[in-house]
Amino acid sequence: MSASVIKAEKREKLGSSEARRIRNSGRIPAIIYSKDGNNINLILDGREFEKEYLKNTILSSIIELDFAGKKTKVIAHKVDLDPVTDRPVHVDFLNCDAATSVTAKPKIIFLNKDKSPGLKKGGVLHVVLRRVEVRCAAKTEIPHTVEIDVGATHLGTKIRASDIILPANVSLVKKDNFLVGSVIGRGKSEEEETKVAAGTTPAAEGAAATGAAAGKEKEAAGNKDKK
Repeated sequence: MSASVIKAEKREKLGSSEARRIRNSGRIPAIIYSKDGNNINLILDGREFEKEYLKNTILSSIIELDFAGKKTKVIAHKVDLDPVTDRPVHVDFLNCDAATSVTAKPKIIFLNKDKSPGLKKGGVLHVVLRRVEVRCAAKTEIPHTVEIDVGATHLGTKIRASDIILPANVSLVKKDNFLVGSVIGRGKSEEEETKVAAGTTPAAEGAAATGAAAGKEKEAAGNKDKK
């Protein structure tokens, strides 16, 4: 797969004051994490990295960092942003050169929102996760997005990891069926509407229970009078 190239240089001095000096010069401090523990501190060309960052695929794209006379394949794992300007101020990379698999964070796309019965009733799609961590073979095309079809969702529907549509040879890093989102809003959920149709709503069940209790009390009173 083709990769964009960003110029970098090794960072010799560490510390917050040095990081501030780097940022003030229009560059970005970064680090490459490797499985063998041989992490590399770097300084990135700020303009080149921001160009890639603004594509909104930086967490799901292999890029090459050009430093020390060679190019190293990496993928961004975390990008810290300035709270005021929203510009990148630090980047964590994972080394992909010797890796047999790659971990990426593609964006989640929700399909068929216009067909959702719950959303049509005025419900809101409450999104818990906008990206999800996936693993794929290093030579496999990394997906920039993964999809979830919400066309059949009702009020109260929970959208979970099992609903994510994954490309071939791509798997989720987390194995539990974690929550991705839900359809929330006023009105009855599908389960509640089913109970209404069957006459088994909590109110109906409560009324039936109250009626049964009243009947038992009346019967008990009648038996007492007979005695």
